[in-house]
Amino acid sequence: TEARYCRLGWRQFGPTTPLGAAARGGAMSIECLPELGKKPISLTVRLPAIKGITEENLGAGIREMYRKGLFTDVALFCAEKSFLAHRVVLASQSEVFRAALGKTATASSPSGKEEFRLAEIANPEAVKFMLDHMYQMDLEEWQDYNPRTQEINKDVLRLAENFRLTTLRERATHWLAKDLTTGNVVERLKICDDFALTTLREKILEQLTYNKKALSEVASSPQIMSYPKLMQSMLQLAAAAPEDTKPSSNPQPKKKGRKA
Repeated sequence: TEARYCRLGWRQFGPTTPLGAAARGGAMSIECLPELGKKPISLTVRLPAIKGITEENLGAGIREMYRKGLFTDVALFCAEKSFLAHRVVLASQSEVFRAALGKTATASSPSGKEEFRLAEIANPEAVKFMLDHMYQMDLEEWQDYNPRTQEINKDVLRLAENFRLTTLRERATHWLAKDLTTGNVVERLKICDDFALTTLREKILEQLTYNKKALSEVASSPQIMSYPKLMQSMLQLAAAAPEDTKPSSNPQPKKKGRKA
């Protein structure tokens, strides 16, 4: 029903009468006036954009609580050092953590936090790298990923393997490929074998295949003797290495021009 503007009056068997007609038993009447205009006109009001709402708000808030140790409910222990975290973050980033956390109905410590002891990890710095990765810390911090020792990086690889953190594994693998020399290549290849880093292993062996001097130095080093399987690979590479291509010392004879 269309809206109408209306006015009230008093009617007694005829036209509208004064208000006093009510005293004489008159009846109230409602007279509707036509609406202004035929159709309503839409009006648009634009307000400034709502500030401070972005997709990163939730993530930034969780990272801030991680930095300050607020509302944490999980404690990871490594070499007598503890790291506080949030169950929901660990469970969302690792299916292994999700399954382990789901099996525990109640907290396992008086503090109310569920505890995990990482007995296989000797370097607490590796646990910090793992948590920073799971909380997706700032890219600038990850660009500075530089473990102090090879053992720390190996522990990072071990954590990535245990908790199925693919991107963390790639990060540690890229660091392993840096500053590669004949002095450390045997150790790096052994790490590749230990953690099934097939792609990096193949890339390293490919470099050695096309560098006979480096291959000879590595194959004859005392260090290689401690790794029979690796030594076998080195010997196979040495045997299959292509000969260096050198320009021929005998100049090609010039073709004689045809006689006219």
